[in-house]
Amino acid sequence: MRNGIAADRLSQLAHDIRADASEGVARCGVQVAWVRGTQARVRSLPMRIGDRAVQRDFSWTVDQPSPCGGEDLAPSAPEFLLSGLGACLVTGFAVGATVMGIRLCSLEIELHARQDLASLLQLRGGAQLPLTRIDYTIRVSGDGTQEQFERLREKAQMHSPCAMSLLHGVPLHGRLELGHSG
Repeated sequence: MRNGIAADRLSQLAHDIRADASEGVARCGVQVAWVRGTQARVRSLPMRIGDRAVQRDFSWTVDQPSPCGGEDLAPSAPEFLLSGLGACLVTGFAVGATVMGIRLCSLEIELHARQDLASLLQLRGGAQLPLTRIDYTIRVSGDGTQEQFERLREKAQMHSPCAMSLLHGVPLHGRLELGHSG
C-alpha cells in the first residue's frame, strides 16, 4: 500500500474491466429532499460498479448563505460542486502518484468559482447563470519532481469524471412527478 491506496484493488478492478468492459460502468445517485427555506437534506443511494452493489450510507445538508436567503447552516450547492471536483482531482492525483511509485507527503487543492447572482434573481438580462470560471491550485509535497507533479495534475484533470463533465457538459434530463397536497 502506498499513499494509503490499496493498489491491489485497483489492479483487480483493471483486470475485471479488461475481461468484461461492463465491470467498469459505475452508477451512483443521491436523493435530495427539501427541508425548509433553502435547506435540503441529501442521502446517498446504493452504488453499482459493474455487477457489484456497493452500499452507501451517507447524508448531508445543503443551505445557502444568509445574503441569498439561507440560514448559513451548511455549504451551498456550488460549494458542494467544487468539493466534488476537488475530491475527484485529489483522488486522481493520489492514484496516479501511487501508480507512478511517488510517495506523497501532503496534497491539497484549493478551488474558487465565480457566479453572477443577478442571473439567479433574474435582475439583469445577459447575466450568466452558470459558474463562469473555476480556478484551482494544487499544493503538493512528496518525492516526485516538479515535472512528474505537473504531469499528475494534467492526468488528474483529464481522468476526473467531475472535471470532464464540467468541461464538456453532461446532458441533463428531468421529469416531474406530482404528489398529493395536504
